[in-house]
Amino acid sequence: MALRYPRLDALFSDHPAPARRPAPRPAPAPGLVVDTEQRTVTVEGRPVTMPYLEFELLAHLVGNPLRVHSLRQLMENVWGRPDSGDSRTVATHIARIRRKLGPGHREAIATVRQIGYKYDPRLARTA
Repeated sequence: MALRYPRLDALFSDHPAPARRPAPRPAPAPGLVVDTEQRTVTVEGRPVTMPYLEFELLAHLVGNPLRVHSLRQLMENVWGRPDSGDSRTVATHIARIRRKLGPGHREAIATVRQIGYKYDPRLARTA
């Protein structure tokens, strides 16, 4: 009796496997626009100036909504280096971003205790 490995069959077959549909992503909170091509952030039509790492961190969180990002993941994906154990670096940048987003949108960046942060557009309070 031969063993079948569906994943290997799909990988080495002449017929590609049907494409999976990606899960729909929730849209950013109304009023918050992060344009990664122009590298701009606007909140309720007001431009917000952000240094390089703050922009990268916000773009990463908004680009992956509802996903919890550990401090280690954020250090590797945004800073491009392994976590050195200094969690205050990420926390300081998050605090600055929240301050710049203002009272209506700062709640959308949620702290997940003992793990890290996530962006949840449902938590934003819009006018």
